[in-house]
Amino acid sequence: MAEITFGGLATGLPTDDIVTKLMEIERLPLDRLEAKKTGEADRLKAFGQLRSRLDTLRSAVGALNITSEVRTSSIQLSSETAFSAVSSGASTGSYDVAVSQLAQVQKTVSSAAYSQSEALFGTGTLTLGDTVITIDSSNNSLLGIQSSINEIAETTGVRASIINDGSADAPYRLVLTGQDAETSFGAAFDLTDANGDPLAYTLTQTRAAQQAVAYVDGIKVVSNSNILTGVVSGVTLNLNQTSATTYAGTPENGVAPTNWADPPVYATTLMTVAPDTAALKEKITAFVDGYNGVMDWISSGYVEFGASAPTEQEIKNGAEESFANLLRGDSAVNSVKRQLQSMLSSVIDNSGPLQTLSQLGIATQRDGSLNLNTTTLDNALKNNFNDISKLLAGEDATDGVMKKFNNALFDLTSTTGGLYAAKKERYDAAVKRIDLSLLRMEPLIAKKEKTLRAQFSAMEQLVSGMNNQSSFLTQQMDLLSNMMIGKR
Repeated sequence: MAEITFGGLATGLPTDDIVTKLMEIERLPLDRLEAKKTGEADRLKAFGQLRSRLDTLRSAVGALNITSEVRTSSIQLSSETAFSAVSSGASTGSYDVAVSQLAQVQKTVSSAAYSQSEALFGTGTLTLGDTVITIDSSNNSLLGIQSSINEIAETTGVRASIINDGSADAPYRLVLTGQDAETSFGAAFDLTDANGDPLAYTLTQTRAAQQAVAYVDGIKVVSNSNILTGVVSGVTLNLNQTSATTYAGTPENGVAPTNWADPPVYATTLMTVAPDTAALKEKITAFVDGYNGVMDWISSGYVEFGASAPTEQEIKNGAEESFANLLRGDSAVNSVKRQLQSMLSSVIDNSGPLQTLSQLGIATQRDGSLNLNTTTLDNALKNNFNDISKLLAGEDATDGVMKKFNNALFDLTSTTGGLYAAKKERYDAAVKRIDLSLLRMEPLIAKKEKTLRAQFSAMEQLVSGMNNQSSFLTQQMDLLSNMMIGKR
């Protein structure tokens, strides 16, 4: 009888390979869930890319939805000695400006003292205007007097500080400062020592309080600050020094020059406010680029229809991989596209001649992107500069095109209720469900694998037993055959 043989283990079967292949089949539902999880993550990346482009567009729109941002102007000065100027949406025009007096606060300085903390000032009073401060053992040091003055600074309008002048014997001086250019104050000490003798500690006014005085087209302007706002709408004047005099005037003792009966005459500086057409053109170009960035990204999901997307080589060189193809036909994306396109055609009812974006040279192309005709834009900037703000930012209660864009993009890019935020919430919920399913299925798969291995192990043991019985029977048959041959 032929010998029964098995290759490998008892069965000769590749048990591990069989179990591995069977478990691959068993894991197919898990693999599908993992693939779905990856797909959800990629879709979220796609919405993140769209949000990034919407953010860029919103930034460009934000520079055009306020009148002061649209009606940009530049300032030229015939001389920058007396003042400098900054424009914030100022209307065009020219002005003659002269600075006759700078604003300053009153400064009063004490005589010197050799210590800040020692009790040098006996007892008595410090009179600040109508307020009397008592000096006694609780505050009769330089630091103590400083503290007493500053405790009531809101009432007196005077604050105190201590300056070290660097001298060897008595370097410390008390400095009293008025709160603004309108605050003038008298200050005097009345002190006696422990023997009742007067203590000489004097206060000297080193600078008087005075307001800034300037003349704009001959009109006198007074301010508590050397920064003048609102004098010329949209212009901030920073006064640096008084203008040169062309006529000295007739001095009067104790009277500020601006109040003399025969005041001095100051040289004027010509300030010209001109349209900053280059800055506005740059902003409008940024809007067109930002809009096209959104539309080009959406179109990149349809490469088979002629749209372009980064190639593998471009991605290797640092270009961002586009996930736009994952959102083809997505209703939310289509809604964004329609919303942006509808605002392009808005007609703004204002008092100017510009009421549509096409009058600025902005036109929609067949692929949905925008084309900017720079010749048309340059003509509008040259001939209708002030009217452009009425179209873009609006006029009175009428919203301009960019105001409409800004409101829509604010909602779309909101970190709480915007498009990406809603998709992120959906993604988080979907991933949570998938993770729960995986968590529930993984033990079942592990149990299934354990069962299969146990079954194959049992089969191996059974076959091994059968192989042993086969060997025994073969031996018995051989023995019986030999016995039969021997009898013959």
